[in-house]
Amino acid sequence: MLKKLKARLAKARSMISIKTYKRPMLFIIMTMVLLNLLILVLAAFIALAIDDDFTSFFDAFANGSLKWMMSPNSIVLIENPQTLILAVVVLVTGMILFSGTIIALTTNAIKDYFQKKKSGSGKILLENHIVILNWNNKVPELVSDLLHLENRKVTVMILADIDKEYAEKQIVNATQQIQKTQNELSSLNVLVKKGDPLIRSDLEDISIAKANAILIMSKDMHEEVVKDLPKSDLNVIKIILNLGPIEFEKQPPIVAEVKNIHTKAKIMALESVVHTLHEHTILPICFDRRLGQIIAQTIINPQVEDVYLSLFSFEGSEVYQLPKVDFEQCLANYSQVIPIAKSSEGLYVLSLDDRHLTDQNPTPILLVPLKIKPEKAVLPQSVYLFGNNNKLQYILDSFSEYEKLYHQEFKAEFIPDDRLAEFVSKLNQETTAATIVLLSDDHQAVDALDANVIDSLIYLEGHLKREGINIIVELLEPKNDHIIRDFNIRNTIISNKIISLLLSKLALYKETAPFYENLLTISINDQGEDEQSLRLVPAREMLNESFPLVFSSKKALILSIYQALGKKAIPIGIFHQGILTLFSGNLSEKNPLSLEEADILVFMNL
Repeated sequence: MLKKLKARLAKARSMISIKTYKRPMLFIIMTMVLLNLLILVLAAFIALAIDDDFTSFFDAFANGSLKWMMSPNSIVLIENPQTLILAVVVLVTGMILFSGTIIALTTNAIKDYFQKKKSGSGKILLENHIVILNWNNKVPELVSDLLHLENRKVTVMILADIDKEYAEKQIVNATQQIQKTQNELSSLNVLVKKGDPLIRSDLEDISIAKANAILIMSKDMHEEVVKDLPKSDLNVIKIILNLGPIEFEKQPPIVAEVKNIHTKAKIMALESVVHTLHEHTILPICFDRRLGQIIAQTIINPQVEDVYLSLFSFEGSEVYQLPKVDFEQCLANYSQVIPIAKSSEGLYVLSLDDRHLTDQNPTPILLVPLKIKPEKAVLPQSVYLFGNNNKLQYILDSFSEYEKLYHQEFKAEFIPDDRLAEFVSKLNQETTAATIVLLSDDHQAVDALDANVIDSLIYLEGHLKREGINIIVELLEPKNDHIIRDFNIRNTIISNKIISLLLSKLALYKETAPFYENLLTISINDQGEDEQSLRLVPAREMLNESFPLVFSSKKALILSIYQALGKKAIPIGIFHQGILTLFSGNLSEKNPLSLEEADILVFMNL
């Protein structure tokens, strides 16, 4: 019998312990209520014994101990000294045990509330927001570019295993680089929540089902878990699968940053075989491959990077899709757009914003007859690459494609860092032109990014003695740009900034994804040409004319050169005195435009 009693007591104690652990505040409140109730019952018995005014226990409880605790003013009417002392004891005890506990619990609850908000925990009710899952050093640049979105408020929700204050400080630092007014800054709301995108409850806490766009960032973990699958790409795949069962209200595009080109194929395969992913729009992007191609183009023509940055940014002209419109019809009638490629729905066009895409003004344009010089491709004869990262092979592959495209051979050689001194010594004795490319090691820790580039620059600055050497630098950390600005560098490519801009562009305008895919892919057709690609040509090398050339409007320049090139390419902008301007606004407006011989025309091959 005693054993059974002990067992039941142990079970009850265990149950109380579990309840206490799960709901400590509720347990404390119930304990205080029971303790106060016990005091009231005990006081009622004592009052009944010492005061003849009470006729029963219930009378002493209701009109005695309970009344004294609930209505403190009632004790001033007590005439019996012993009863008065008892009432004061009951009142003071109740204030200490009950009121004090409630105040303490309320204060603690308020403190917990503020602590949760400060740390980013708790559920956040949002809709039509952009969700960023995971954190890397591309995120601040991505967020800051959204400040260029005009006429719309943007809310960005970041869910990552990151300290909220640290993340907010990095974002503030990135946005301060952009000259925006306080009113413009207020149009962007950025929220950071510490959590794990692989935990469903954390996703629900950020109202993931109501998101307008989702970006999955790589965690930059380079170790391979299996062949051709880095740990960071495995994490991206897991997150995509975790998003699969969610019923989204807006059908947001899911843009995923992957490190390995084979991961893209894996994700596309998953999309077709996993039934929960069938309804989702998933855009896996291997940015290392894209960046390798951009870097290769920048080596050949350094100013091409400015064009890409302008196209990818929300500042200035952007690429939109214009459905059910013919190319020639668009050129003739539409006044605020430049057609740059055909799409499955109609056209991809370049315009200042999406409010005037369909504006038409079929004004007669006075064309200027132009004579075109034969195309002359000049590629760098010797390129030396230092620094090993995931983009290196894609850069070398791009050079091979350019050799086929331009039918011209040139030297592209990778040299290990430990041979830098030997290389510089040999280069100092030569006279031929050369380009040195310093690639940043992307396997470094975050606080050591670009270390190999900075180290190599210091050596080159002190030991490279001859002229005629172009140095092109790739950086991963945008904050390092100003650090190396005083070095003798021809061009700086900030890889993570380019990636960040393109990510945000694809997330908000998913229909333009095929355009950017083709733009950043070097693909030679049967005629030996690379369709839908950028080309930069100085006006004096392209036009057999006397300069300056004056056109009555931007549309006149565009159509005149388009016709002279046999409709195989269309101009989209111009470099004048080193400053890029993409054509925008009312292109048909009568406003004379002068083309100087030193100006560089920017074309889109059709």
